Amino acid sequence: MKSLKLLVVLLAAAGAFTGAHAQKYPERPVTLVIPFPPGASTDAFGRLIAQRMALDLKQQVVVVNRDGAAGVIGTNYVARSAPDGYTLLWGTSSGLSIMPALKRKLPYDPQRDFAPISLGAKVSWVLAVHPSVPASNVKELVALAKRHPGKLNFASAGTGGAPHLAGELFKVTAGIDVMHIPYRGTALFAVDLVAGQVDYGFASPLTTLPFTRTGRLKALAVTAPKRIDVYPDIPTMAEAGYPGFELTQWYAMLAPAGTPANIIATLNAAVRNALTDATLIKRLAEDGGMPAPTTPEGLAQFIREETASYARVAEKAGIKSE
Repeated sequence: MKSLKLLVVLLAAAGAFTGAHAQKYPERPVTLVIPFPPGASTDAFGRLIAQRMALDLKQQVVVVNRDGAAGVIGTNYVARSAPDGYTLLWGTSSGLSIMPALKRKLPYDPQRDFAPISLGAKVSWVLAVHPSVPASNVKELVALAKRHPGKLNFASAGTGGAPHLAGELFKVTAGIDVMHIPYRGTALFAVDLVAGQVDYGFASPLTTLPFTRTGRLKALAVTAPKRIDVYPDIPTMAEAGYPGFELTQWYAMLAPAGTPANIIATLNAAVRNALTDATLIKRLAEDGGMPAPTTPEGLAQFIREETASYARVAEKAGIKSE
């Protein structure tokens, strides 16, 4: 009996120690992996989030860029990291929904290998055309394409990305015959669009704003569910005649699968607080984005829904995995 009582006391003490230890998280700096190079919008938003989260966590949140393979390298690195809350992912729709929807062969499973923390932000795409294209709105662009089937082209930053899917969805829903020209990255795509080497394309406000402000590109519509602050006079695709045409780039924070629930809760609270920061909200708005915090369960459901949605878009547009 004494041995049993002693065992109960020891187990209780161990539980108390474990609970006290868990409550101390984080005890050292946290690493936030951004799977894209410095300077990209993913990087800019991730750094703002990290700076603000550090205030809540009372520890540094160190940003590490592990780019390569369209975000796969950094995303997989986090998936294989220890589930202790000290290595986090600032993931994107590309690596977590689009590539899985296209059935790309990935070294990780977005549903199985991650513990969702919170959605961070959503950013609209902009339908932009070169000034040489005689179209001032979406209706005129569609009419032009129908008058000259096979003559117009649209470009994107790469096959299988969200801008490519947006272009293909537009092509199918508008019933137009246009050619897709894929580029290796946003910079090359933007250079040729501004130079008039291609006719139109979907890109982020961060990419288009410097050129639409100076008349070197024309913005015809945005893919968000409502108009965005940086383009208040530009209609949504729904307003332009294509209801349900909504595609956004989104960013989310995740941890490796198996990360303790109390740590996930702490991180979720830190992300949600960060997304109330006035400076961060202003920066997001300037880039056509909006805060979109969720619960961990909400993010898991969102990723599942987005993956299914992109799969439908890809099937409708006839896009297949490469």
